Formats: sequence, structure tokens, C-alpha cells
Amino acid sequence: MDRTSAALVERDGELALLRAAVADLLAGRSRVVAVEGAPGTGRSALLRYAAARARDAGCAVAHAAGSPTESALPFGIVTQLLAGPDTPGAPAPAALPLPALCELFLAAARERPLLLSVDDAQWADADSRRWLEALIRRARGAPLAILVAGTRGAVPAGRPGQDGRSDEAPAAVARLALRPLTPLGVAAMLAAAFEGPVDPAFAGAAAEACAGNPAVLRAVVDGIDADGLEPSAHTAAELPRRAAESVGDRTARLIDGLSEEHVRLLRAIAAAGPHLGPAALGELAALRTVPVSRALCLLTDTGLVEGTDAPRTPPGVAERALAGLTGADRAALHARAAVLAPRTAPPADPGPSADADPFGEGPDCDERAGWRLLNSPDDHVPAADRLRAADLLATCGHETTVRRAAALPRTLAHPDTPEPERNALLALHWLIEDTAPTEESADVAGRVPPLPVPPRGPAQEGVAALRGALSGALPPARVRALAGAALRPAPGHPPLFTTRLAACYALALADSHEDAAAGLDPIVAQARALRARTAVAAALAVRASVALRRGWLQEAEQDLAEAEWAASQGSGSVKSVPLTTALRILLHLERDEVDDAGRAATAEVPLRAVSGMWWPTFLYARGRLGLRAGDHGAALPDLLECGRGLLARGWTNPSFVPWRSAAALARLGGGDRTGATCLAAAELAEARAWGSASAIGTALLAVGRVTEGERARAARDEAARLLLREDTPAEWAAPRRARRVRALTGAHGTPTPPPGAGGRTQGPFPAAHADEPVREELTAAETRAAELVREGLTNGAIALRLGVSRRMVEMHLSRVYRKLGLSGRADLSRPLPDKD
Repeated sequence: MDRTSAALVERDGELALLRAAVADLLAGRSRVVAVEGAPGTGRSALLRYAAARARDAGCAVAHAAGSPTESALPFGIVTQLLAGPDTPGAPAPAALPLPALCELFLAAARERPLLLSVDDAQWADADSRRWLEALIRRARGAPLAILVAGTRGAVPAGRPGQDGRSDEAPAAVARLALRPLTPLGVAAMLAAAFEGPVDPAFAGAAAEACAGNPAVLRAVVDGIDADGLEPSAHTAAELPRRAAESVGDRTARLIDGLSEEHVRLLRAIAAAGPHLGPAALGELAALRTVPVSRALCLLTDTGLVEGTDAPRTPPGVAERALAGLTGADRAALHARAAVLAPRTAPPADPGPSADADPFGEGPDCDERAGWRLLNSPDDHVPAADRLRAADLLATCGHETTVRRAAALPRTLAHPDTPEPERNALLALHWLIEDTAPTEESADVAGRVPPLPVPPRGPAQEGVAALRGALSGALPPARVRALAGAALRPAPGHPPLFTTRLAACYALALADSHEDAAAGLDPIVAQARALRARTAVAAALAVRASVALRRGWLQEAEQDLAEAEWAASQGSGSVKSVPLTTALRILLHLERDEVDDAGRAATAEVPLRAVSGMWWPTFLYARGRLGLRAGDHGAALPDLLECGRGLLARGWTNPSFVPWRSAAALARLGGGDRTGATCLAAAELAEARAWGSASAIGTALLAVGRVTEGERARAARDEAARLLLREDTPAEWAAPRRARRVRALTGAHGTPTPPPGAGGRTQGPFPAAHADEPVREELTAAETRAAELVREGLTNGAIALRLGVSRRMVEMHLSRVYRKLGLSGRADLSRPLPDKD
């Protein structure tokens, strides 16, 4: 059976478009064609057809194919194309700027019409994809045809260049979506293979068994022909088994081509089924270098996985994926999956119970039950129960329900209300008033006393810390002190999810990212233990925000993926949607995935969320996306609206959302240098008033970019000294961001020590010898992880105990070894040093 002709059955429209593309090429015009479809639908055959037609017409042709084993090889696709006989040789592509690399191919096309063919583009490396985007933008006016085949999204959506110039408008992309063969198409393939019509019963069984996939049908027909069988109704009974074998063989080949981490994730999905969300699957697979969302997309594109919110393997794939494991390894994998499943799966419905918690969470938050409890006229309802109901409802995003409850002022004024509950309820009320000020209030605020100064109890300390941080009214040291007190256990004081989350976020705003992460870990663990899934989602969203600020992209991805999955199951707060969407946009931008960020920005944000605390973060993220895409006209309104919303609430601290810096760049992009300078100067003044190093450094970077002359140089120099010294804020300590600071400021070399440090920061553990590294103090999270190692727990068990990812545990321990000068786990058998 001729493979090319068989794969081109029912592809008349596709063939016509490819012929037109070659004709345009001969006429000196450019064309970009994307051939998208599932594996086995004839993508490669269409590329071969177009290449042969172009070569017969005298065009130059170059071909490249992606593969999973080379998907991390920089410029792998470009290197293959340059090695073709019809393309010019060149030095290593990585040594050339992107425009020069594109010009090599454009120059070759001007000498002789050139067709570039890229197969299996879903495996292309990131550098090759960026080159492909740049080449598409420059293809107009050159006799160049670009044909790309792969799964969905094989060719990035065309968009203008970074400077927004109209002469970089991308060439139009014609997309061919290959569909499965119809029963008539299957019959046509069979007639061509057996040189005549076949039994209708055989043809019908073949169409059903092969699901219209030409490659599977071809393999089945080849096997039947090789065995000397006839295409009869009797032989039709063989087709399902043979089709399954063909799919299994193709699956095995796909798995053999995957990286080790992708195989581990596929096995985790096969073992867990649809019962685990993306973050838990990433933990089960122990992913180290590949973000779980990206790995899931790749497995989905290959057809090995279905679904993204609750991933699962299609029939036949699970057994092939697990085939390489021993019986003991397979049992251990299923056991670990069972341990993780209760953390994400909805609780089983036990039916009505007289002892049921009236405001406990199931798969949904029962707003009506909480409302009834808060408004119960029964004065004997314990204040602690009303408080817990209000806390959980606020976590679910139902601030209006809590605010309208007539029980609030009555409970606060009731003489039998214990003082700790009264203080906590007052803190919760004012936290809601601050974070959702435009919500309908029914005049409750006028009957509730103000938050006392100084605050009373952990809940009020957490709210005071967040208030002081958002407004910039308190110095960072005071914010850290209040937030730390709010997170310490206080006997007799009820711990609230909302006020503790406020304290952790305040720590992040004050540059204490590791303390914030350490405070969030037990909140997540407690919420999981209580099966309060909305509280889990809220805590994960805040923890993802802290991780992204810190530069921990892997941890941010894991927490964000699980928070998004929880929201898709109806367990997320409506008011948190702007935060998770903003984090997804900013995470993509941090990785230079502008197209993915653009798709994330199109997510629907509920109208109720506009009045919530996180709406300005969404506007800021969308504005940042506009800046990256060069669309300053779209970015500026978002950023200014973000600023108006923040100023209306009195939240002037740029550490929360540095909207003025971004708006200054947007104004500069629009030609308004004076307006840009005013915005940047105003942000620098607010940052200096607040006092955190990261806020001042970020503002200085903006001043250095929008001003000129000596003022710009001075701002860049100060930013470099501030952000590149040894005690640099954690936010800027990540290597990727440190490189960005050096690029923006022109600074080189190693970080400089802070003033008066004598070239070295002296910590609480002085070095025994001059050539030994100075030891630093362990954070609370690092100390706890080290103590659990000394108790004999494995990293996986520590992750379960602390309610964090295995990767987070490994990061904690690696810092413990570095700070204490240890070589590994064995050295932790001796007691840990006491803190000063």
C-alpha cells in the first residue's frame, strides 16, 4: 500500500492549498501554512507532497523535524534547516542575533525561492520557536514558504514585533486542521489497498476499529495483507485486536521518545487516573525541571493524555506506560497516589447526619448554612461558631454575606462574647471592609468600633500588618513584627484563615518572602486536613504569589496549577479569579511565553471579582502583557485604571503593585517622556517613603529607563548597588532577575557587599576559618524540615507532613546544607545550632 497516497485520501482541499502555496512561491510571494492534527492523520505526507512539488518546480527545499529527545536542544530545528543542501552553512545559530539568523534564510530565498518544512513542531525547542516567530514577521516580500506540521498550536499566532512597527506585520498563517477519515474515506483507502471494492461489513468494522486514523488503518491493512487474509466479513473480527496492537505499538514508540520526567508524569497519571489535579500529579511524578502545566500540554498534544484539569490516559495507554515498572514499583506508585488523593479529591457524601457541621465545606461552600448561622436569633449559638462561619464564608469570597449579617454588631456587643472571639471578629470585619470597600454594607460599619491601636490578639495583628503594608503607613520592620506575631500560636485565640493569609501576604510585601512561605505551609496543611477546599485554594493562590515574587517559578507553577484546578471543581473563591489569572499571565511573561500570556489574559473574570482586593493585580498583569507585546496604547489604560483603584482605597505602596513604573514605560512608548518621568518620580518617592529595598530598586530601574543623562545614570547605578549586593532582596536574588538588573543598569561582575559589611555579611554563625563560608540563620521552614530529617522521615513524608511539594522540601534542605556547611542528610544527625 502506497503510504503517501493512502495518507492523502480526503485531503483534496489541503492539497489545493499547498499547490497554491507553491505557485505563490514561484511568483515571488511568501506563504505560511500550518498543518495541524493528531498523530497519524497525514501531516508528514502533506509536507512531503508540498516539498516534492516545490523541488520539481526548481525551488530550494530544507526540512527539519522535532523530536522529544531534542526538545531541550537550543536551536535544534534551525540547525537542521541550515544543514540542508539548499540552505547556506552558518556558524552556530546561538552565536547570531535573531535578526541576523532570520536574514540568512531571507537572503537565500531572494537568490532562489525557498520552502522550509518543519515536521512535529510540537517538539520544537523554545529558541527555534522564537526564531520561527521572528521569521514569520519578516517573511513578507520574500519568496519564502514556511510549512509547519504538528499538533494544535504548532505555529504561534502572528503578532507585531516588539516595537509595534507596521512594517513587521506578520505573514498570514493558513491553518489546515486534519480530521479523521469518514467511512467513505476508509472505504476508498481499502479499495486502493486491495485493488478493488471490499466487503461493506469489513469496511464498516475497519472504520470503527481505526477511528478514522489513516496510520492505524494502514498498519492494520498491511498486517492482514502480509498474513494472506482476505478483506471479508469473517476477517472483520480480527480488526479490533489488530487496531489495538497498532495503537499500542505507536504508544510504545511515543513513550520511548519521551524524557524521563515526562515518562514519570505519564505513569503518575496512569496510576492515579482522574483523581489528582496537576499539582499533585507533579508531586507524585517528582518533577524537577519541567513545569507540570507544560509537561501536561506536551503529553496531551501527543495523544497520550486526555484532559488538563483532571488528566487521564486513553484506553490502552496506561498499561503501556506502566509496562516498564516492576510489580513492586507499580504497587509503590499506586500507594503514593492513594496517599495524595484525599488531599485533592472531593470528600465522599456520607448522607445526612445529626452531627454534621452546619457550616463545614463540602465540594461547595454552603453560603445559606453560614448565613443562617450568622443571623440566628439564638443568643446561645457560641461566638466561636459564628466566627468560624464568617471566616470560611469570607475565604469563599462571600464578604457581602458576612457584612450583612446582623449578628456581627450583636455578637460584638453581647456581654457573654469572650474577648478573644470579639477581637478576632472585629479584625475579620475590618479586613473585609478594606479588601472589598465598594460592596453593599447595610450600614454595618457605622455600628462596629474601629480597629484598636495597638491591635489586640493575633487576628488584629495580621489585619494591622496588611493594612500598614498596603498603605505604606507602617515601616517594613513594624509590618514584619506584626505579621510574625499574628502567625505565632496564641492559646485561647482562634486562628482564622483570612487574617493569617493577610499576615503572610504582608510579610511578602515587606521582602520577607521565606517567612511568608513558611507561614503559608501550615495554613495549607490545616486547610487540607479540615478538607476546607476553598481555604486550600485561597492559601495556594497566595503562596503562588509569594513564590513568584521570590523567583521560585517551579513552586509558583505547582501551587497555581492546583489552585486553578480547585477553582475548576467549584472550590475556588470568585474574588480570587483575578489573582490566579494575573499570576498565570505574569508567570508566562517571566518565562518569555508571550503567546501563552495572551491566551491567559482572555480568561473570563466574574463581574463580582471587580470589587475584590485582587482586581488591580489583574489590570496590572494585563498592562504588563501589553508592554511586552509593544501595544502601549492598550497597556496604559489598564495601568492607569489599576492606579485609580488602588489610590481610591489608599493603597499607595508600590511593593503591592508597581503600576506607576509600568505606566511610565507605557507613556514613554507613546512618546510622552514628560508624563513618564513624572510617574516614575512619584513611584520612587512612594518607594522611599515605604523603605523596602525591592520597591526602591524597582522604582529606580523605571527612572533609569524613562529619564536621560546624568539623572538616568545615577538611578541605574543606585539600582545596581541596591539590587545586586550580597543582602539583595530575595525578590531580585533569582539568577534570571539578577541578569535582568545587570542588563538594565549596565552593571557587571559579582554582587557588591552592603555598606559597612567589610566584603562579607556576618551572620549569627561565624566562620571557624577565614576561607569557610559564613553561615546564615535558618528560617522556620528550614528548621522544621531539618528536624523532620533527623526524625528519619523521607522527603516525600516531610512534604506530606508540612503540606508542601517535594520540590519545596528539597529546596529547604539544600539551603540548610549550604547555611550550616553540611555535606548532606547524614550530617544532620548532630543537633542543630541554637539561634541567637
